Amino acid sequence: MSDEQFTKGHLVTLAISASIGIGFGAGWWFSAVAAVPDAATALRLLGAVVLVLLFGWVFLTARRGKTLPSGGDRGSSPFGKRYGIAVTVMVVAIFGGSRLLSAVLDLPEAVPAWILLAVGLHFIPFARLFGSNRFLLLSALLCAVAILAVVLGAAGVTWAWRLVPGFGGALVLWAIAAGSLLSGTTAIDRQRNLALAGAKHDG
Repeated sequence: MSDEQFTKGHLVTLAISASIGIGFGAGWWFSAVAAVPDAATALRLLGAVVLVLLFGWVFLTARRGKTLPSGGDRGSSPFGKRYGIAVTVMVVAIFGGSRLLSAVLDLPEAVPAWILLAVGLHFIPFARLFGSNRFLLLSALLCAVAILAVVLGAAGVTWAWRLVPGFGGALVLWAIAAGSLLSGTTAIDRQRNLALAGAKHDG
């Protein structure tokens, strides 16, 4: 994206994708908090602070890019048919796998790790859809966290079944969202500087 003009279309995509990541990260975080009653209040507060900071960053980034050039019509949006297919496959895998683990294999404790694995794998095609290898990193990290939960859980570390996917998944999603916002802010500033340089040259 360094050689491509950063437009309002890119900004909208960034704001939506970052907000989705932040929101689902919150879901993972607070689901894990419920399993740590002794520290629940502090962890809920910490999670709330992170959410305020990250969503505030999304808002400020959107405002920062209000002077960006137009671009990114509906046809060029990554949130199209292939995006919908990837999400649908993920949802089916989550419900089907969760049912299998709980009702057939009698391993309900493994459901969070399975869900995180399915979520991680569904990001693979997003690298091409969004034109960013950051989604491959996101996929790899989420899958790694899910596998870690299974390894620890199978080794007898019972708390890992819920806490590793919960807190680990949240931290990965939040970190990738923050990285995306940082890249977006840099792109906006670069675009603004180019525009100013062009204006001075024309003047």
